[in-house]
Parts: sequence; C-alpha cells; structure tokens
Amino acid sequence: MHLDVIGLDLKMPDVDGVNSLKEVRQSLVYPMPIALIGPAANRRSIRDLLMAGASGYLTYSMSAAATLSAIKLIANGETFVPVDILADEDVLAGNRYLTGREHDVLSGLLAGSSNKEIARSLNLSEVTIKHHLKSLRSKLGAKNRTHAVCRAIELGIS
Repeated sequence: MHLDVIGLDLKMPDVDGVNSLKEVRQSLVYPMPIALIGPAANRRSIRDLLMAGASGYLTYSMSAAATLSAIKLIANGETFVPVDILADEDVLAGNRYLTGREHDVLSGLLAGSSNKEIARSLNLSEVTIKHHLKSLRSKLGAKNRTHAVCRAIELGIS
C-alpha cells in the first residue's frame, strides 16, 4: 500500500506535538508529507511544527471540501496552513473583498475550468483572466489556482 500523506491528529492520546512529529518522521522508510490536524493554534506553534518537518496544519473547524483541497495540496508538495492563523486579523479582513470579476474567475476555478474556458465564458482574453487570477491569489494568500480554491472554500467566499 502506498500513502500520499500521513495525517497526525495532535489531540490523540500520547501525541506530543513536535516530539511525536519527529518520531513519526524518523520511523518512515521513505520521506512523505505529514499533515497535522488539531484545533486552531497560534503562529508560533505552527511555525515550530513546520520547522520540525510538518507539511501542513489542518484545523478541526475546516470544512470537508477545504480539508480535501488542503490534503491534495500537501500531497503535491505544497505547504498548507490556514491563512487566518498566519495573517493578522486586520490584514485578513482587508483582503477578503473581491471584485465582481474576481468572483467570476473564482467561480470558474471552483467549476474546474481552465483560464481559456473562463475567458471564453466571460468574453475576456486569457491575459485578462490571468491578471484577475493573480489579484485573486494575492487577496486569498494563495500560491496557485488550486490553493486559491482551497482558500476561498475555507474562508467561505465560494
């Protein structure tokens, strides 16, 4: 059996954060991403867990869709941490406001459409879609289009 991601629930009995993460990491035959699961935590705790080798941090409050998207990102070699944990509240609140076109592009992303398909449906050029996507990713704190979808779902913007 081949696993793509290991999930380690930090609230399981005998799980001790960084120490348990290091134990699991050392027991692996080949390197694989480890997603930690737990309650909302502070930036410092999560930074320590990432420095110890975690590939991501998923909170109990995440929706099933956001959790699945986050696991897919982690399996593809990305690091995932909910932006509301990493961002200051003021910065996050300011970045939640999307333009109408950004919402249109996001709807296309959520539907699984390519840039070309989104452009065709909105009667815009692909270059314009790329500009809206770049702005959307910036506002959501996302590294790529898949992460943007995950962030939008997590923030309840979708």
